[in-house]
Amino acid sequence: MKILIVDDRQDNLLTLEAVLKSPDYHLIFANSGEEALKCLLKDDFAVILLDVQMPGLDGFETARLIRARRRTKDTPIIFITAIYQSKDNILQGYSLGAIDYLFKPFQPEALKSKIEAFVKIHRNRKQIKLQNELLTHRAIELQLINQSLERTTSDLRKAEALARVIGETCTDSVLTLDEASHILSINPAVTEMFGYGHEELRGQHVSRLFPGENLPVIENVQIMSKCSKILDSVATRKNGEVFPVEVQIGVASIEKQQILVWSVRDITERKQLEKERKDQYKTLEKLVQERTCELFLANEKLKREILERKEIGKQLRKTSNKLINILESITDAFFTLNHAWEFIFVNEEAEKYWHKERGELIGRNIWELFPESIPEFHLLFDNAMRRKETSHFEIRGINYDAPYEVHVYPSDEGLSVYFHDISERRMFEKEMARLDRLNLVGQMAAGIGHEIRNPMTTVRGFLQLLGDKEEFQKSKGYFDLMIDELDRANSIITEFLSLAKNKIVDLKPLSLNRLIENIYPLIQADARVSDKDIILELQETKWLLLDEKEIRQLILNLVRNGLEAMSGSGGLTIRTFMDVEKCVLAVRDEGGGIKPEVLEKIGTPFFTTKENGTGLGLATCFSIAARHNAEIQIETGASGTTFFVRFNQH
Repeated sequence: MKILIVDDRQDNLLTLEAVLKSPDYHLIFANSGEEALKCLLKDDFAVILLDVQMPGLDGFETARLIRARRRTKDTPIIFITAIYQSKDNILQGYSLGAIDYLFKPFQPEALKSKIEAFVKIHRNRKQIKLQNELLTHRAIELQLINQSLERTTSDLRKAEALARVIGETCTDSVLTLDEASHILSINPAVTEMFGYGHEELRGQHVSRLFPGENLPVIENVQIMSKCSKILDSVATRKNGEVFPVEVQIGVASIEKQQILVWSVRDITERKQLEKERKDQYKTLEKLVQERTCELFLANEKLKREILERKEIGKQLRKTSNKLINILESITDAFFTLNHAWEFIFVNEEAEKYWHKERGELIGRNIWELFPESIPEFHLLFDNAMRRKETSHFEIRGINYDAPYEVHVYPSDEGLSVYFHDISERRMFEKEMARLDRLNLVGQMAAGIGHEIRNPMTTVRGFLQLLGDKEEFQKSKGYFDLMIDELDRANSIITEFLSLAKNKIVDLKPLSLNRLIENIYPLIQADARVSDKDIILELQETKWLLLDEKEIRQLILNLVRNGLEAMSGSGGLTIRTFMDVEKCVLAVRDEGGGIKPEVLEKIGTPFFTTKENGTGLGLATCFSIAARHNAEIQIETGASGTTFFVRFNQH
């Protein structure tokens, strides 16, 4: 039994606990009206002691909310207050459903007596409620029992009437017997089947209908009480005619007496049909034996054919698996489409090309999955499908810009398509074209370089000689200018000669880092002139077979190009490092990068973007790299350009 005490002061709660503490009930405390309402949501209380003055919800408002709930509207409430003692306050408390209104300080014994009385009332009320519930439940049970008895009585009457109607209308003969097998009653079908009237058979032994050994015998009537038994026998009509019957025997217990119910059916037609069926069965059995022999021979032949087909199927599966393995291992994207433009097969490379897994592709329409491909592929694919003609064409990749060579082959199932990435081939063709140009320039350089330098040397010598004579002193400046131009032409021819493919290189084991450190002062001097910084990041590398003069020229060309690429101040970084087994030289500037249309022509002789350039610097670098079994790669962007020289020496 629970009592709820609500007061915002802890000392008041302790006082009430000391007064009301008892093993007969459980005290629940709440510090506010809100907390009291939460307690009422969880439990039922015999009585509520409620302080009037509380912060938030006061006692009156809390009582109003308690009375508003159906579950707590009858819970006794006693107001306790030290301040609200006016007549209006008391009337308000009683109007809210309070059963008492106490002032502090109160009489502990009086309060305790009141609480005990309310607890006893609450307990009695609960007991009465429980008894009422039990009485209601018992009344419902009795009502259900009466209804069940009425239904049972009605069912029995219906069953009796139904049994009588069934017995009278049943085409089978129905007899009821006592335990000694004497006939108690018969239905009209018995007279029709046997020729006896009801009075002739009543009290007679059933053997009158089943004479001699034809009488159906029941070994255990107790077992028969749980189930019926069907027996075949022979019966005799009143005129002495004998005929086959089927007897179904059931047992019913009525007032501790066993009553036998025999249902007799004339099975003359059935026996005749069975005889005819047996004759037919013998004929069929003979036919089956003959047919079985034929089927056995056909089965043996079929087994051989099945074995042959299994072997063929095994070979086909092996071939199919080999074909699938081949298609999965090729580097081309391969897929097949049916006549509804749905994917039938997709290899791994095709998944990468379409950027979808094969589970997302198989059975899906290509034009619905990739509508953006309709303008590019649809006409070509449709022509191949309708005309049954192979088709070959080139496209750009759907997800990234790479050239593909497409081959479309029609078949009875649809189309077989594979996309071959030709970006490496295109790059190789460009590289071959560039190398062909370098080779041509190299051959020209080797053929005519020396022939040009000899007359230039003679002209330069006579210009120096004439420039020193007194009569030409006034034109000394012109002579010096011509000599400078000849020297510039000579330097161009020197770079031109370095492009020669058959140039002899003097390869020696050298440290790339030491070579860079040796020319660092020269590089630093060039950088200071243009107000730029040189940053060295040299990691440990292995020694290489190098021509020192050519590698010096390659480094200086790359460094000077990088310095010229930076319009203002900036830093140029020279790095060396090992990439797996390759030694790499990297030169990075902080310029504005190289435009794509310029990048394609980098390394082409006589192509330059500089006002006074010859276009032979980078061409010379590519030639030197080729003679040292190295390759030059370029990475460029808005923040600068990096030239990587990868030496493939082992």
